[in-house]
Amino acid sequence: GINAEYGGEIVVAEALWDHLSLTKGHLPFKRGDLLQILEQDGSWWKGRNDRGTIGWFPCDSVRLRISHEATTEELKGLPAPSNERRMTILERMSTAPNRNRLNPEWVREKVIEEIVNYEESYVRNLRDVIQGPLKEARLRTDLFTEDQITRIFSNIEELYQFQVEFLGALKGSLQRLLHASQIGQVFTRHQELFVEIYSRYCNNHSAALAEFTLLSQHLIYSIFFESCRLLQDMDNIALDGFLLKPVQRICQYQLQLKELVKHTHPTHPDREQVLEAEEIMREVATTVNERKRRAEGINKLAQWQTTVEDWRGDDILAESSQLIHSGNLTKISAGNRQVRRFFLFDHQLVYCRKLMGSGRLQYKGRINIDQCRIVDLPDNTEAGVCNGWRMENPVKQKWILLYCKKPSEKRKWMEMMEEERAQVRKDRESGFIVTEAMRRAAYISSSPRPAQSKTKLLQRANQKYKSSSSLRDELSLTFDEVRSPSQSSEKKHKVGKPFIRTQFSSPRKK
Repeated sequence: GINAEYGGEIVVAEALWDHLSLTKGHLPFKRGDLLQILEQDGSWWKGRNDRGTIGWFPCDSVRLRISHEATTEELKGLPAPSNERRMTILERMSTAPNRNRLNPEWVREKVIEEIVNYEESYVRNLRDVIQGPLKEARLRTDLFTEDQITRIFSNIEELYQFQVEFLGALKGSLQRLLHASQIGQVFTRHQELFVEIYSRYCNNHSAALAEFTLLSQHLIYSIFFESCRLLQDMDNIALDGFLLKPVQRICQYQLQLKELVKHTHPTHPDREQVLEAEEIMREVATTVNERKRRAEGINKLAQWQTTVEDWRGDDILAESSQLIHSGNLTKISAGNRQVRRFFLFDHQLVYCRKLMGSGRLQYKGRINIDQCRIVDLPDNTEAGVCNGWRMENPVKQKWILLYCKKPSEKRKWMEMMEEERAQVRKDRESGFIVTEAMRRAAYISSSPRPAQSKTKLLQRANQKYKSSSSLRDELSLTFDEVRSPSQSSEKKHKVGKPFIRTQFSSPRKK
């Protein structure tokens, strides 16, 4: 059996389409079924389905689960591997005995095929989002503002154009003998664009998810998004699932290239380029994730500023990108002692007063750390001052004295001050800056939005569409008609467009 011959592990394939056969010894299956591969004989494989039925089938009707892992749920019904661990699929092909051993060149072909097939599917998904929900949302100015569209879809059109070009370059690198193709250089050539475009998209993803979730709480928007999906013949996934695909894809590249390295012979001319491509895409994924983390911090800073009353001067994002530390300090300036709440950001130290009753913060001032030097003060250097230090600004010829209640608090502040300077140096070396586009996205994400149920738009919508049944009565085309499997694609598109643009009447019109 396969378990004994392959070290107790299962080789799994996924059915690409339905395979029906009345021939004795053949294994019928449906698209998406998982099959355990038992034996290979040319273009025919023997496999077992989750019901224990064994039979032969053409190998081009399935795909090996390359660069993926078979989970316990997926393998339900198939014999469990002896070591009960999750497994990658092609790790042991080269050790299979004689007849069951897969040709290394054939395996490399399958890996390349999967990379290209995934890319084609991915590009189709991006196109569907643009031609479906995005296009329709722009037409429905009564339902969506420009800011909402920007929050939800970000730079998906730019990303789509890049992926179309990348897919073309990928296909252009393929050779007649697929295993001889050299695709590594396609990834290395596009490194900078991967970082630039995906950073922008991933930075905005949290805001996109929040906006979509907020709108989807209301029937009118749920109906709209589902209608767009049906009329564009998109997969049965909600829009937030499609919006997640770019975030997932940037991580999948490195996994697929890692699989390709395994099955590229050391003497293959593509070997070094694939190794370089794998390393580059790992760095791209790391960079995108780090920028996403920083972008989330930027969004939090923009949101924080909206909670501070009487803000004066430049916005916090004009200089800073992350909060490093905060706490209460006593400030002595011009002979006055005041307890204030201090917030240490990169480049600046902001202090606020806590308002009595409401507990909200009121802006009182800020210190430009780039222009300051910190002078440690031994206890009682100034009358009654312990655990303190002075921040001197020789440019403005001003100083301010700060102190804490405990020595441990002072040590923490000193450590965080050093960390702030280290972060500033790191950002300078890496070239990281808060771009105007990042600031705009953060301000849009943090801008106050009234509760949707209280806006005039949704008050009217809720009055008009009190239930899905009354909504369907209002429309001349129901969802059941759109979903009807007997309805031809031509008919769906013929009646579908008016459904969105005309028959899905505006809540502002009655």
